[in-house]
Amino acid sequence: MPFWLPLGITALLVLAIYLIRPTAQALPVASTVLWRRLLAARKRCRDRLRWLLSLLLATTVAGFLSVGASRAPWLQPGGGDPIALTFDPSPTMQAGLPDGGPSRIELAAAEARRIVVEAESGSRFTVNADPTRLTSTEVLAVLSDPLEGLPNDPDTEPAIPTARRVHMFTDGIGPYAPIIDPGTETHTVSVLVPARNAGIVRFATRPPANRAAGPEALLEILATDPAGDLVPVELTVTDSEMIRIRRQLELEPGDRFTALIDLGSFAPGTVTARIQTPGDVFPLDDRAGLIDAGRAGTASTRFPVRRTGSRTEPWRVLVTARSPGSFDGSAVALALRADASVDVVAVRAATGADDPQPEDPLPAADIATYHRTAPAIPPAMPALYVDPPQAVSAGGLSPAAEAPLLQRRIDRTDASHPLLEGVSLLDLPVVVAARELDPQCSALASAGDRTVIAVCDPAPGEIPRSLTVAFDLDHSSLAQRPDLAALIQNAASWLTETPALTDDLTADSGLQDERTTRLNDSTLEPVHGDRLADLDKPNRRPWSWRSLALAGLLLASFEAITFFRGLTL
Repeated sequence: MPFWLPLGITALLVLAIYLIRPTAQALPVASTVLWRRLLAARKRCRDRLRWLLSLLLATTVAGFLSVGASRAPWLQPGGGDPIALTFDPSPTMQAGLPDGGPSRIELAAAEARRIVVEAESGSRFTVNADPTRLTSTEVLAVLSDPLEGLPNDPDTEPAIPTARRVHMFTDGIGPYAPIIDPGTETHTVSVLVPARNAGIVRFATRPPANRAAGPEALLEILATDPAGDLVPVELTVTDSEMIRIRRQLELEPGDRFTALIDLGSFAPGTVTARIQTPGDVFPLDDRAGLIDAGRAGTASTRFPVRRTGSRTEPWRVLVTARSPGSFDGSAVALALRADASVDVVAVRAATGADDPQPEDPLPAADIATYHRTAPAIPPAMPALYVDPPQAVSAGGLSPAAEAPLLQRRIDRTDASHPLLEGVSLLDLPVVVAARELDPQCSALASAGDRTVIAVCDPAPGEIPRSLTVAFDLDHSSLAQRPDLAALIQNAASWLTETPALTDDLTADSGLQDERTTRLNDSTLEPVHGDRLADLDKPNRRPWSWRSLALAGLLLASFEAITFFRGLTL
């Protein structure tokens, strides 16, 4: 109900009452002088002024009481759909504002309080996916301490209750996409405040390049700065005994620092990498650890063997190639033979549909590997395809209508997939053809619109898993990097559904998503500086129904004591 409606009705009613005149009474007098004195006394200006002041006070009293009553919660209908307030739970919402300001979630709460204060009287509110309807007083109490009061549900696709209007508070970094009823009026409130940040985006062990080398760790650090200045970073790597590495870095915004750390001289136990950056607003990505990754003494000469439960024997790999000679000396052959977790049991030449089948029985194997060839019928075991022919379907990739070979750089990877644990493929130049990707498969690495590495992970009971490397490893710089050995070792683990842990090499901990470190990369507009200056202002209604009612009662008392005469309200 608009506040002017009860005020206007009350003012008209009071004025009508004041205009009512009592019935005149005849008073016979014996003297004309008394009559004249009576007329003069009734026309005094003081009486008229007193009447006007009484009318003004009575109108004010009635107006305050009526407006206060109209805003009282128990007199509100409370019907209709509420106003929904939904907050992004992404980790970047915990990032602080520049110059030591509050976090983005606190900025979102301040914006929400402003919306609640400006909402029409009697509105009800819901917070995130909770359907409980709250009054303005209740929701302001929740928003007064957002770190404690707001639900800490990590769901990025919550179902928002039915509402007449939805206000979504987000910085646009994380994959936050709440489910809202179609046709609902939705307002996205940006809480993006660009700031400096540096974070560890990868800290993972990887297999050594050869049997004589010890385990090593891949460390990657990203930095961002809205001003474009160099970001100073202090890096320390410690084991359970002492600081092993201390280094001062200066990174360009968007630059990626990569380092390989030899863990052979590290003490047993946890290895921890930490960074410190002046003006850093997001401490959650400043630390990462490896559990039991270090080994005392010199580098280990024992290559780790993957295990599932009590299994210690290597996985058996059956290779099919154009010819045994074309496979020998290839990059994938060297990687397979250097990996003690797999055993190449045989290398067979590919046969066509009209060629006679080999008389020798196939040896038992766990993984089928096809080098520059592909079978007409997929095998009944997990398969690894390396540079399959363009005209043949293999591993979820089918020939495209036009498939010229072009040199591209890998620009997208699924870094969360276990196949890329300890593998860095971004910016790797590859020569790849255009192929159609099976809808049941996914792209592990892409270069523009072309799939470079494809993985197929069907439901249990269907066809086995497969991994397809759709470019020539022999003519790629990946063959000279330890990333190929890590990819092959991860492939043996993933294809056979074994954990990606080894006796010496373990998973990392404490890492955030790379998008989290890039906390300025958003499609939303940054918050204007004027809104940041209003954060400390109190968010409360200047005239609540209680204050209006109290003011009305006080004025009514003043009216009754001072001007209690004649016809008053």
